[in-house]
Amino acid sequence: MTVADLEGAGAALLALNNAHARELSWLTADRLAALVGEAFAARRVGLADALLIAFDQDAAYDSPNFLWFRDRYDRFVYVDRIVVAEAARGRGLARALYLDLFAAAKAAGHARVVCEV
Repeated sequence: MTVADLEGAGAALLALNNAHARELSWLTADRLAALVGEAFAARRVGLADALLIAFDQDAAYDSPNFLWFRDRYDRFVYVDRIVVAEAARGRGLARALYLDLFAAAKAAGHARVVCEV
């Protein structure tokens, strides 16, 4: 997904993220676009059934959790956020997003996918 892919889905994805701001962090439309623009992988299912955003070690990203990994590992993919809309749960969407990310990370030569829990 690119910033251009947000057109038509941006408001719905922002609403999905912000409905789960306690777990993910509140975003503005500009911040969501910036995250997607910097992402190693940004994927969605449907208009806004599910969303995953991940960064590699070269991302210009200021999250303290991401920076912790960057201080310790030369190469990695960091899962910043993954969320599934309540109405879309139980269909394996998160699993599909993770499998897609793992395949993309492996294809890019990454041996490590990390996250903050």
